[in-house]
Amino acid sequence: MKGLEMRDVPEAGGSFGLVVLLGTAVWLGMAAGSWSGWPQLGVIEVLFLLAPWIVVPLATSLIPSLDDSQPLTGRQRASKWVIFAAAGLATFSFFMPAGMWAASFAGAWLLVCAVFALRGLRRLWRYRVHSFSQFCFAIGEAYLIVGGTWLVASRMGLQPVGFQEPIVLLTAVHFHFAGFLSAVLAGLSYERLRETRWSKPLGVALMAVVVGPGLLGLAFLVGPKVKLAAVMLIVIGQFGLATGMVRVALGIANPVGRAMLILSSGCVVAGMALAASWALGEYPLQPFVDLGRMERFHGALNAVGFGVCGLIGWMNASRGRGTAAVALWGRKD
Repeated sequence: MKGLEMRDVPEAGGSFGLVVLLGTAVWLGMAAGSWSGWPQLGVIEVLFLLAPWIVVPLATSLIPSLDDSQPLTGRQRASKWVIFAAAGLATFSFFMPAGMWAASFAGAWLLVCAVFALRGLRRLWRYRVHSFSQFCFAIGEAYLIVGGTWLVASRMGLQPVGFQEPIVLLTAVHFHFAGFLSAVLAGLSYERLRETRWSKPLGVALMAVVVGPGLLGLAFLVGPKVKLAAVMLIVIGQFGLATGMVRVALGIANPVGRAMLILSSGCVVAGMALAASWALGEYPLQPFVDLGRMERFHGALNAVGFGVCGLIGWMNASRGRGTAAVALWGRKD
């Protein structure tokens, strides 16, 4: 398959770096405040807000541009601040009663998600089946509009197809992290290892990472047996992604990048073990792990440990590669 040059991946810097820094400060303030009692945000809300403030801006900075690696234009720089503003409006929606006004504020984030989804469609049309990495990025971007739609439904107080809170907001979380973020990390991992002997088995595992979240969303409409199968597909795929990220980590010289990628891999393995336990319990309807524990432990492991640590690892991996993973693990014969 056709690949892409990792030098085409933009690095966070300038105004974009400032946007991420400010977003991190805002999210940390909200997380610390929620722990002490103000603002009154639950675990799910705090974990969701990690996506617009930190995860989406960082992850999209690592996705190769569709504009042939041209320098950022004024419009592209301005778009970073549009993301920042939309994150703020989505945050304000959680301090309003569920209804039209709250949904209107959350709708700003849905518009941002729609723009990324359109970019994903452009990416898919341009590369089709010629680049598996670009396929991962495209599907990940498309997942954002699903997550944004469920966010608006949550803030509107809707119960789509009979689902109630916290499932509605958890679905928004699912498609931002298990959907978008995992697909981006899958694409980055495959691109680093596509010239090695590990590319074919890794590609199979990463396909499960990319399509699994969508299948799981549909499985909730079918029944516990299909849901169990979809969760296990994601678990197997995420184990493969974790293995790939460790292989990448061992092949880079940057110590921060190496440590963060290994930590991220360990967190996703632990988080997926919890997910598997929950799914196995759901099938006989005797849950081994209740939803509250899943929110706190699985959510934190995936969102902060896997997500944020993984993104920091990839940011540092793209600076000073040192010994390339391709050289360490061997090219294809």
